[in-house]
Amino acid sequence: MSEIISLKDIEYLDKINKKLVFDNEQSSLTLLSFKAGVERSLHCDEKDEVAQIIEGLADITVGDKVYRLKAGEMIVMPAKILHGLKAVEDTKMLLLRPKHTH
Repeated sequence: MSEIISLKDIEYLDKINKKLVFDNEQSSLTLLSFKAGVERSLHCDEKDEVAQIIEGLADITVGDKVYRLKAGEMIVMPAKILHGLKAVEDTKMLLLRPKHTH
């Protein structure tokens, strides 16, 4: 059943806060919030992921390059490439992922 989902309806915590928006056989969409200064360490995934900033400002590392994204911007993080995030300001983002095996 469809419903309206508020993409800003997630609290800022002292750690990464995650709220699953949907999850099906093919993909998932997760809403995340990061207080300024909170980081997601560098890691690799087996499949591409897409991050879209909906509030705030974040530095997203992909490979050896750092991209500063603001609300309304998105980036593809290719499979098997190190990537991570540091919130420059309080930040909310959507993470679209194909099904992972981990």
